[in-house]
Amino acid sequence: MAGIVVGGAFLSAFLQVLFDRIDRMVSHEVLEFFSRWKHSKEPLMRLKTSLLFINAVLNDAEEKQINNPVVKGWVNEIKHAAYQAQDLLDEIATDASRCKLEAELKSQVQLFNLTSHGSSYNEIELKLEEILGRLKFLAKQRDLLGLKESSGGEKPSPKMPTTSLVEESAVYGRDGDSEAITELLLADDGCGYNISVIPIVGMGGVGKTTLAQLLYNKKFVGENFDVRAWVCVSQEFDVLRITKTILEAVTSSTSDTNDLDLLQVRLNNSLVGKKFLIVLDDIWNENYLDWEVLRTPFKSGANGSKVILTTRNKTVATIARTVPTYYLKPLTDEDSWLLFAKHAFGNRESTAYPNLELIGKEIVKKCNGLPLAAKTLGGLLRLKLDPKEWVKILESNIWNFSDCESNILPALRLSYHFLPSHLKPCFAYCSIFPKNFKFKKEQLVLLWMAEDFLLHPKRENLEEVGVEYFNDLASRSFFQRSSGRNQYYIMHDLLNDLALFVSGEFCFRMEAENSYGLSGKTRYFSYSRMKFDAYEKFEAFHGVKGLRSFLPSNVSLQFGCLSTKVVLHLLPELRSLRVLSLSHYWNLTVLPDSICNLKLLRYLDISHTAIKVLPDSVCTLYNLQTLLLLFCSSLTELPANMGWLINLRHLDIRGTKLIEMPLLMGRLKSLQTLTSFILGKKGGSSIKELREFQQLKGSLSVLKLENVVDARDALEANLRDKLQVNELVLRWGGDTNDSKKDRDTLDHLQPHANLRKLTIENYGGTIFSDWLGHASCNIVSVQIHNCKYCLFLPPFGRLPSLKNLSIEGFDGVVTIGTEFYGTVGSKSKPFASLQTLRFKNMLQLQEWLPFRDDHEGVVAFSCLERLYIQNCCNLTKGFPDSLFSLKTLVIEKCQQLVASLPRVPVIHELKLQYCNKVLFNELPPQVLKFTISGYDALVSLPMGNNQCLEELDVSDCPSLRLLPIIGKADALKSLSVKNCGKLVFPMHQCYPSLESLCTSSSFDSLLSFPLDLFPKLNHLDIHGCQNLHSFSFSNQGPLQHLLSLRSLQISNCSNFVSLPEEGLPAPNLTSFRVYNCYNLKSLPGQMHTLLPSLQILSIRFCPELESFPDGGLPSSLNSLEIYSCKKLVTSRLGWGLQALPSLRSFCIRGSEISESFPERELLPSSLTSLEIWNNLYLKSLNGDELLHLIALKNLGIGRCPNLHSMPEEGLPTSLYFLNVKKCPLLKNRCLRENGEDWSKIAHVPVIKIDGKVI
Repeated sequence: MAGIVVGGAFLSAFLQVLFDRIDRMVSHEVLEFFSRWKHSKEPLMRLKTSLLFINAVLNDAEEKQINNPVVKGWVNEIKHAAYQAQDLLDEIATDASRCKLEAELKSQVQLFNLTSHGSSYNEIELKLEEILGRLKFLAKQRDLLGLKESSGGEKPSPKMPTTSLVEESAVYGRDGDSEAITELLLADDGCGYNISVIPIVGMGGVGKTTLAQLLYNKKFVGENFDVRAWVCVSQEFDVLRITKTILEAVTSSTSDTNDLDLLQVRLNNSLVGKKFLIVLDDIWNENYLDWEVLRTPFKSGANGSKVILTTRNKTVATIARTVPTYYLKPLTDEDSWLLFAKHAFGNRESTAYPNLELIGKEIVKKCNGLPLAAKTLGGLLRLKLDPKEWVKILESNIWNFSDCESNILPALRLSYHFLPSHLKPCFAYCSIFPKNFKFKKEQLVLLWMAEDFLLHPKRENLEEVGVEYFNDLASRSFFQRSSGRNQYYIMHDLLNDLALFVSGEFCFRMEAENSYGLSGKTRYFSYSRMKFDAYEKFEAFHGVKGLRSFLPSNVSLQFGCLSTKVVLHLLPELRSLRVLSLSHYWNLTVLPDSICNLKLLRYLDISHTAIKVLPDSVCTLYNLQTLLLLFCSSLTELPANMGWLINLRHLDIRGTKLIEMPLLMGRLKSLQTLTSFILGKKGGSSIKELREFQQLKGSLSVLKLENVVDARDALEANLRDKLQVNELVLRWGGDTNDSKKDRDTLDHLQPHANLRKLTIENYGGTIFSDWLGHASCNIVSVQIHNCKYCLFLPPFGRLPSLKNLSIEGFDGVVTIGTEFYGTVGSKSKPFASLQTLRFKNMLQLQEWLPFRDDHEGVVAFSCLERLYIQNCCNLTKGFPDSLFSLKTLVIEKCQQLVASLPRVPVIHELKLQYCNKVLFNELPPQVLKFTISGYDALVSLPMGNNQCLEELDVSDCPSLRLLPIIGKADALKSLSVKNCGKLVFPMHQCYPSLESLCTSSSFDSLLSFPLDLFPKLNHLDIHGCQNLHSFSFSNQGPLQHLLSLRSLQISNCSNFVSLPEEGLPAPNLTSFRVYNCYNLKSLPGQMHTLLPSLQILSIRFCPELESFPDGGLPSSLNSLEIYSCKKLVTSRLGWGLQALPSLRSFCIRGSEISESFPERELLPSSLTSLEIWNNLYLKSLNGDELLHLIALKNLGIGRCPNLHSMPEEGLPTSLYFLNVKKCPLLKNRCLRENGEDWSKIAHVPVIKIDGKVI
């Protein structure tokens, strides 16, 4: 479907780019290129004339295409021809640049013939004549369509000031709604649920998300809920992504796994006993089972926990709700006007413009109470004071275009229709992003630049123009900041629909694995990266020769596997590509030499891949502007001729293992991003080449500084004048053999005074440069690591803006003295802004002298909040005074330190590990988290007046006998005990708030574990409790005490014999693991009824376990693992797995099974993953039974030395991934094309043999 407003001003802007391109090309360089065939610039001028003739009627065409499909088709044909023309112009310009470069390098030895990659003039002439003929035909039609020339050009919009922030919109007319839902959030749950689900239902654009954001950020939320999480769900109800997002919000840390089971267990444990608020924004999924899976971990939360759910769909609300649905109504006209006026008039009063106010209120009535429409149109008219502009919008025909024809609000179509022409292509390009896709401003600007949407400025650089475009669209509410992640942006889903609508058939977003909707006109393509992306998914793109963008754009799956056939055979055919991303494909190890076919490519992202080497042909991609190689950890070198990429502006090589930079890197004078510059030892780039990079911005790491030949060369790097570099890393490698050279080198590498972050590593000098502690420096963060020859610390106390300081590995520093404070004789406070200070691995440090003030009232570290002293094994004394702001104190492995804990009123976290000469008479009263290790003589914990401790971690305290008593540990939520064998288990007291208990090699006297002492226990992990043989309950019955239990793990308990025969009444238990319990004979009884929520059951190395309990396993079970349980596996035909409809994953490992596996009717057809490992007797796979597994996606077979072939019947057609490891008889039979079993497995998209994808 072609977009109704994609032509006109959009196409005019697009053609303007072409006109500028033609004018620039008619230069000496291009004319010289044409002169090789004795031709002139005449063909290019004919092209410009044809396009100008068509451009004259485009404004009229834009209006008429709304209701005239013939005009709409004509505009699309014009656009298609314009794309072809731009491709040709770029091809000509590229070949001209190639010829120029070839002339410059003709005296040098070439690695290969550059000329072979160019186009002949005959090819160019044929293409140009074809385009001119097409344009001539279309030009004749303009009069037949009755299109008229415009009387004038587009009135330029006032230039918006460039800003890094976008003002959040005020909320109008929602006070009543906010109060009503606030009551629900604060209400006690009397409906029998410990978690309330509050659905907010309303039409698109009515303000559901804004209302949820308003509530989420209210002060009472922070006061009444322990944790919060916000998830934008959208149409792809991906339980794994949603779970991971919630977990990361709750734990404030990223998760590196895509195992749903593991994620849910972690989330379950993290929510134990916590009162939480989770917002699930924009839900569409009506599948009840999906909702049940998602909410399973929520059950561990405390009473009063809430989930706010926003949706357009009443059915979704009905499925999930526990309270009546809240229906959000449109705004009144009055409130809509207030919102509209805020965006239209800015800080001006609307009453000062009565004419505009009158027109504006009529516009607002047409917005039908939808805040998104009012806000967007207000932004469109922002600061436009000409009434004609307002009347144009009020009287536009677009208001009369039926919503049912496009599902796009007329108000939003108007907001696009009246955008300045240069912004239209930029907005339309965003149709490539799926709904709720989070993107960074900088990322999008680079994509716009690659697609040539940014008009070439006379003074500003392109990136600055792109940022201005972005801020302009954001100020008009086309983009908004993502909740919780301020560096990211999203588009409202209605604006995403609008972008896709106006892009029409020129953009194809593959939501599922089909190519329906793809056309020969498609230029921009995105897709969701799957775990395995087969060639068939992309096969249809062989016919899409004009494709410009190829982007994976999902965030729910971190890594995938891409068919090598796509890389080797499909992509090199797409010769018009400007943007290509293959990031996060773990199997990508090489790029083909034919990558040089993509000579128009400007943006190449192969980050997070296993790429080992870049082909030399990459260096012929002369148009390349952005090359992203982040975390290509197998990449050790760049191509020798990188200096040919003269248009390269951004090179990100963080996380690579590059040995050195190639020669002639200094030719890349346009570089703005160069994350690392690695000095070569022999023949690589010299540090002097850094002087050529005068436009560098952001972060720069200069590595292997030991390879500087002459310290004076460092001065030529000219770091002091690189004013836009805000983070600098200076790193030497290994031991120095010239301390003076290192000192002189550092002297010459002085950065500018406004640097924000500095890191120095492995510096070999004995003292630091004077510039490092200069008071005029505004640095915020300093890390100085492994400078083992330095005898004194720099005067960091002078730095007025320093907030974070980390000093590690200074083997030569014996005393931290007055030089560290750097303020002798001064009235200024040393470390006046410092918030975090860390000393680590200071092996010779003996004394830290406190700051002594000659001026009364001057103190050091007045703002210090976090202090870490780690592995300073010879430190005997010294501790700063007056740490009034300290919240976290960590002392680790400081065995000689004799000190008393400072009296700090606000300390919340205290960690004392292997520093038993640090004395504390009692725990400070405000400590919430306490870790203590290596206190050999400690018998009991001196709690003092502390009654708020929430987390206690005790280890390696062999004399410890007593835990805190009742009344001192009522707030305790997490208890971890390790290697405290004499500790007596508190058999007769209850820890009313305890949620997590982990014990390892402790409680030697414990024989039976009393579950009923912990009513809120959510996670229980017992390891190495050698005398433990059972669990026990009180006489009152266990039912009321196990309602909170979610996760149970027992391991390495050699005398543990059995679990309760009457069963474990834990209705919310989701994960149960038993490892290395060699005498365990039975599992708890009645599992099928008493454990109705169990999803994961893992049993490993329990050789005496004979069978599952009577009644079988719970029907909720999703994953089953059996490792080395000989007797249990012998009874496998009685397991009853066929009765488990939810079972998706089954793994059997290290057990003696029959020669053929699986047996008849052993496994359920619901399985999606089957793993068979370490089976010595297995000789064949039962093909009939495997074919019965119609949902199977993953099959793994490993360490089965006697398995001789794949089944004759073949493998299930559903199979997507086959992994074979250390099966010597199978390996050669499975070789691609030539293996005897290849025909049986050829249909499987991804096959991995011994770690390599074939």
